[in-house]
Amino acid sequence: MCKRKKVVILATAIIVIGIIIAIVIYMNNWPLRFSKELDRFFGKGNWEYTSNETKESRMFDERRNPATDSTTYVPGHYKNWEIEVNRNNKTEYWIISNHAYKINHDKNWFLSPKLYSAKEAFVLELMNISEKIVAEKFKEEIISDLYSEKEAECFDVVLMYHGGNPKPNFYNELYKQDWFTADKVNAKDYLETDLYDFYLYIRIFDYKLEKLSEEEQQNLLGTREKLEQRLLEEYKEDASFEIYFNKNNKSEYADGNLVEE
Repeated sequence: MCKRKKVVILATAIIVIGIIIAIVIYMNNWPLRFSKELDRFFGKGNWEYTSNETKESRMFDERRNPATDSTTYVPGHYKNWEIEVNRNNKTEYWIISNHAYKINHDKNWFLSPKLYSAKEAFVLELMNISEKIVAEKFKEEIISDLYSEKEAECFDVVLMYHGGNPKPNFYNELYKQDWFTADKVNAKDYLETDLYDFYLYIRIFDYKLEKLSEEEQQNLLGTREKLEQRLLEEYKEDASFEIYFNKNNKSEYADGNLVEE
């Protein structure tokens, strides 16, 4: 009986340890832990977790306590997960990272209002992906409609926001928006939202502009007002953008109104 009791205790201990290990693996594997969120954002069956990589960061340190009395500081480590996505009949590869989460937790104590939860940090990663999708759609729908392929290649488009980083709860509210999916999201959604102040930053790369002839360059640089008008017509009172062709050829609008320098 005593032997049987020991076997039961040992088996129970092994099961408990196994459950603990499984929970740790689950909590630290974001594509597994947040599979529901990935299903919603990319569409169920449209994505697959393919690989992960652990990397060093210079943005934060990890503290180690060796056998000695001293504390050793070493570069922090974070993880990138690669996600393969089928979107618009094309295969794309996106990276989900816990780097921002690790930095945030290094900079803020556990009761800080600035501290991200894991889900908030995960939605931040999805937002970063959505910003790239927005820029891609904007170039396809606006830039490519106004410019030739050669001219369109000179443009860089970035969705940005004013006022520093949003509060952590912003990401919870962003996730609830019906338009916050890879298929639906576009620039208009971000410009219209009351959750935070977003705008488009549109510029011309000098090194790409230089590949055009002198006449082509001058023609392209003379189109800023045409681009402004298109954006004002497209976004109306929500038109918030900055166009920068060069220091003497730029403009900025906020909520459809010209921002004077």
